[in-house]
Amino acid sequence: MDIFLILLSAILNGLSRLPFHCGWMGFISVIPLLCYFERGKKKGKILLRDAFIYNAAGLTIWLHWIWGVTAWGFIGIIVFYTIYYYLAFLAVQLIWQKLPRFKYIGFIVIMLSVQYLQNFTEFRFPWLDLGYSLTDYTVLLQAADIGGIAFLSLLLLVCNVLLYNILRSKYKNLIPLGLILILWIGYGLWCFKSVKLTKTDEHITIMQPSIPQNEKWETEHFDELFKRYNELTAQAAQDSTKLLIWPEAAMPTYLLRDHTRREMVQELCNIYHLDIFTGFPDVLPAPENYPGEAYYYNAATLFKPFQKYDEPYYKIILVPVGERIPYLKYFPFLWKLQFGQANWEYGPACRYFNSGNLTFSSLICFEIAFPELIHKMAFRNAGENKGGPPDKIDFLVNITNDAWFGRSVGPWMHGMMTKFRAVENRIQIYRCANTGISMAVDPMGRVLTQTKLFEIKNIKAPLYRADKVPLYYYLYRWPRLIILLALVLIVCALLNDKILFPSGKRLK
Repeated sequence: MDIFLILLSAILNGLSRLPFHCGWMGFISVIPLLCYFERGKKKGKILLRDAFIYNAAGLTIWLHWIWGVTAWGFIGIIVFYTIYYYLAFLAVQLIWQKLPRFKYIGFIVIMLSVQYLQNFTEFRFPWLDLGYSLTDYTVLLQAADIGGIAFLSLLLLVCNVLLYNILRSKYKNLIPLGLILILWIGYGLWCFKSVKLTKTDEHITIMQPSIPQNEKWETEHFDELFKRYNELTAQAAQDSTKLLIWPEAAMPTYLLRDHTRREMVQELCNIYHLDIFTGFPDVLPAPENYPGEAYYYNAATLFKPFQKYDEPYYKIILVPVGERIPYLKYFPFLWKLQFGQANWEYGPACRYFNSGNLTFSSLICFEIAFPELIHKMAFRNAGENKGGPPDKIDFLVNITNDAWFGRSVGPWMHGMMTKFRAVENRIQIYRCANTGISMAVDPMGRVLTQTKLFEIKNIKAPLYRADKVPLYYYLYRWPRLIILLALVLIVCALLNDKILFPSGKRLK
């Protein structure tokens, strides 16, 4: 029975993330897990087994496409998160046994902690947040401007707990559940009426060239590749484009060090009188004692007509193993490992670019999954206590290359994260993917336009700017502080009930 409950929870959780319009499963996917813990204490080996089953089943459903890119990477993800959830299951069981009055609060705090901790360390890979099951429910997404994806996950976890108790004939839970849903939906509807958007047709175009991954880095295909870029750029110019966005690593060369090909991009800007923002690899000299041959970066910058290119942005958060072996700095012997990764360097800081009268910042590939990084890009004074008004830029650009994922659900799942980041910061995001899915998402999380997978196409959308400063601007650091405080209190209570209850009565 325990294995059935674990599998059922994992399956519901996995299916809620896929483009089957089954996001409603996020409201019930945790209920089998609650039943699992209600059935009593399990030994450590059993919890480890069940944590593995939970991860292997759930991740296979919604992250199976990673296997096609890197089998070892997919296995690594299962192993890594099995450890995460094993520790989480241990903590939940301990709370369930020792602090039964706080078992639901403890369960929610632990599950949120597991999701939140995925944003840190060099193994960070935050794809598991329960809130992502709400992709199709734009009204419910509006609450993300209060506390981000963590707040949406919190609401879903609370709904799961309340539904679980209703199923156990505790019908008083219908009242708080109804209030939460009414307030949640009401807030979303209120946002659509109250958030004022200013529409400007700034002629921003996204190019989706759909260059096959197996041809992109072959020298003999460069002329054909650039011919396609030229044709799509000419089409954009005919459509009065002022800023044209190319995808991640669009130029398969160290562009800033390759005079010939850099001038080819510059010439397109000059001929068509438009700005081009593009991705490319970059290389800088490294000191003699550095283990690598040089400093390599996943980079992007802006080219303008008859001007020198801007200082490049270097990707700050790298894909674990795929772009860099974690902790090379502390374990130099890991440089000898080769799984086909590039071992890029971490970028030092956010960068801002100006095109005409507009200011934007860029993120590369899966950086779209990191709310705090995106928030710092959207608000140049985020986290600073200078007393001035929020310094919000005009829009964000996300360039990526999802060709690795083929025609799987990977590009869709990756792209839909754009909706959450747009709502959290009330900012428009232009997403440019080599093979798709490219899209423009407005500050309300609505997809204005998008491409199909492997479609060769330019798309454009008017720019919408929101006047509302989201509450998330002021609270974006609070989730981790609240979770940390709750964990400290729970640990203290487990160590000694008297810390919280001086009367000496144990909780039962």
